[in-house]
Amino acid sequence: MIASPQTSLTTESRPRAAEAARSLTYRPNVDIADCGSELVIVADIPGSAADQVDVSFDDGVLTIAATVPGRPQPGNPVRQEYGVGDYRRSFQLGEGFDASQIAAAYRHGVLTVRVPRLAAVRPRTIPVAAG
Repeated sequence: MIASPQTSLTTESRPRAAEAARSLTYRPNVDIADCGSELVIVADIPGSAADQVDVSFDDGVLTIAATVPGRPQPGNPVRQEYGVGDYRRSFQLGEGFDASQIAAAYRHGVLTVRVPRLAAVRPRTIPVAAG
């Protein structure tokens, strides 16, 4: 017999699958752009709230952590694909960044972190005088 999606989800597997999903730690997808004077990190963290997102910078490592709580479901779920649980991602940025000026904003499930470089290490162009 070939199992259909409806027959492969038994009442016994639903609670175990939901419990397993709650204990997972997810890695949010990110884009990182070097804008010269700063790095801009954009991370997808759908389903969270700004007060459930933490950004820290310690010893050259930027860490993004968040919690995505369970969502109320209308009826018995047949399939659940949205991540529920903890999100965590760390990046080794090294020296040369101004930790006191790091800014983060969370809007519509997207976290944007701006990590400015120290003025002394920002790339610059040196004009060459003729003569």
